[in-house]
Amino acid sequence: MEDTIVRFESLRTELINHYEASKGSIFGHKGLKIQGKVFVFYNEPNIVVKLKPEDVATALKLSGAKNFDPMGGKPMREWVEIPYGDQQWFDYAIKGMTYVKSLLKN
Repeated sequence: MEDTIVRFESLRTELINHYEASKGSIFGHKGLKIQGKVFVFYNEPNIVVKLKPEDVATALKLSGAKNFDPMGGKPMREWVEIPYGDQQWFDYAIKGMTYVKSLLKN
């Protein structure tokens, strides 16, 4: 399998070129933003995506998925760490982008 950072860069390029995403970072990790707010980032070898509650529940059923816990002991409830999977990375990145965009006041 290709190095996951290469896969993430490919995903990032696609979302920047074909959607409204822009480069961003959070916790020192490469990520993507929508209207200035991060919705997905790379946490080697996984991605971490901000999701609405029902998508969190579905994502956590994926093998190896877990709530993102940057400090250890206090997981972030809307952020899910998702192992590599070409289509699932893309699908969840789109879900995250849509969710974060829905939270913004235009």
